[in-house]
Amino acid sequence: MSAADVGERRTMLDVFRERAERDGDRVAIEELAAAGAPRGDRRMTWREWHDASRCAAAALVAGGMRPGDAVAILAGNRMLWPVADLGVLMAGAVSVGVYPTSAPAQVAQQLADCAAVAAIVDTPAQLAKVLEARAALPHLRVVVCEDEDADRAGGGDGVIGWGAWLAGGARALDEPAHAAEVARRTAAARPGDVALLIYTSGSTGEPKGARIPHRYLSASAASVRDTLALTDADSALSFLPYCHAGERVFGLYTRILCGMRTGHVEDASRLWDAARAFRPTLFGGLPRWFEKLYEALVLHERALPAERRAAWAEAIRLGRERSALRRGGLAVPAALEGAWSRAAEPIRARLAGLLGDRVRLATSGGAALPVEVADYLDAAGLTVLGAYGQTEHLCVAFHRPDRYDTTSAGPPMPGTEVRIADDGELLVRRNALTFDGYHRRPEETRAAFTADGAWLLTGDLAELTPDGRLRITGRKKELIALANGKKVAPLPIEAALTQDPWIAHALLYGEGERFITALLVPSRPMVEGWLGERGLALSYEEALRHDEVRTRIQEAVDRVNARLSRPEQVRRWALLEHELAAERGELTPTLKIRRTAVAERYRSRLDPLYR
Repeated sequence: MSAADVGERRTMLDVFRERAERDGDRVAIEELAAAGAPRGDRRMTWREWHDASRCAAAALVAGGMRPGDAVAILAGNRMLWPVADLGVLMAGAVSVGVYPTSAPAQVAQQLADCAAVAAIVDTPAQLAKVLEARAALPHLRVVVCEDEDADRAGGGDGVIGWGAWLAGGARALDEPAHAAEVARRTAAARPGDVALLIYTSGSTGEPKGARIPHRYLSASAASVRDTLALTDADSALSFLPYCHAGERVFGLYTRILCGMRTGHVEDASRLWDAARAFRPTLFGGLPRWFEKLYEALVLHERALPAERRAAWAEAIRLGRERSALRRGGLAVPAALEGAWSRAAEPIRARLAGLLGDRVRLATSGGAALPVEVADYLDAAGLTVLGAYGQTEHLCVAFHRPDRYDTTSAGPPMPGTEVRIADDGELLVRRNALTFDGYHRRPEETRAAFTADGAWLLTGDLAELTPDGRLRITGRKKELIALANGKKVAPLPIEAALTQDPWIAHALLYGEGERFITALLVPSRPMVEGWLGERGLALSYEEALRHDEVRTRIQEAVDRVNARLSRPEQVRRWALLEHELAAERGELTPTLKIRRTAVAERYRSRLDPLYR
């Protein structure tokens, strides 16, 4: 059965119930304690998860929630999230995830847009955001807080503790009428019904709520499963925000479909500790996490004595030779495989110390992974499969474990058909894997598709390679128009710049100007590693002014410029002494640059480059 057919015939609620019946005693989720937290690690079986979600559904039904109402979840990667999410769906409601990093004003805007009748949060800090906005949220009737203390829980302000709320749901299930209503609503879910609102991250404008029907969830999960051949023997960490389409669908719902065990990492700063302890077989992350892996390996290599450093470099050389054969679909000679395996043993041990010793698949999405990072990790023994998708159609393209490269997004995924429009825009045929439009935005919904409604307009410029792989070449609406009328696509140039290990972020600038400039964020680990090698007692800011560092950055820019036409070349650049951050509104929650916000904030550094 194709992925699209799966989406039209079953909902994830059917799959979830069957999983609980078949594998009820198997561990589904492990909650890995944050460093220093007193809670300790916890586990939940499939049956316990299903039962807890039924209690959440019953609490919503008993509280007067109607089918189709919106329920917001504002929390980190805790058991609360999947329990609440499935409970909301069981109650016939629409689940709305809110990014934990959202400012109070953003929380207020999103809850008002979806008219949430309930909000489920995890900490007092998140509770404060909701309560600050409550006066402007007439639909909001109850707020549930996991960490809310007993004195406040059940008070007259409509705030209740998570434990007390679930206990109330359990009591409601003892009443035949409520139990029957939960069962009826769960069984009534249809593939075309809206299950989620996923708010886009808003890198180019105000976030919009994408309506995600049940068919999208089941069809997309089946497409991921079939692409990567995932089974119930696999396991994965959950550390990216659940409110993002990638972690929600590629993560949560795919893991339910496949019966995979999940390890929650609430504190991402201890991700490597969690990976060593949990030992996942699948590691999926954003490019920045793999860049950190790469930086850790390179800095370790540089710190080795000369003889061992030479052996490490030889292992990478052999690995690159091995990778070239594997990517071409050719057999690796036994002699080469043996020589690489022996030489790369210290590298693989170092990787195992970061990711655990069972990773068989690594995947990266959200943006392009720098080629040098992907090539180096591949040579080290960790093949990172790149992918491309959008909230509006998550499963567009993905590399296969036995058929991959590091310069494209891979071939279309099962159930997806693509084509390139005359102006170079990537179009995706609308089907069960496609979203259902934007919440309360009919004009923007119509504009998201071709006039006949048959194809999704991605807004991305792309090309198809002769062997049918998708390569993203730019963003249609993000072209920089120079004063001479030339238009420059910034994304591929920025991606090329960040392929250099010394550059963490790059933003091109130049709208209406005579030439292109760039704001560059150096890789702090690389700069500090250089300071250590030179034995220099300089601050990080002083190091950025050092001639050798600036020469190293210029060499990276020169290498990229050598492959560009004259209008595309970066003529001048400025360095930023700190990384861009989501907390300052410079990055989206999925670590994409908010171009307008960053350009405006650092205009005082960019404009002088033209004067």
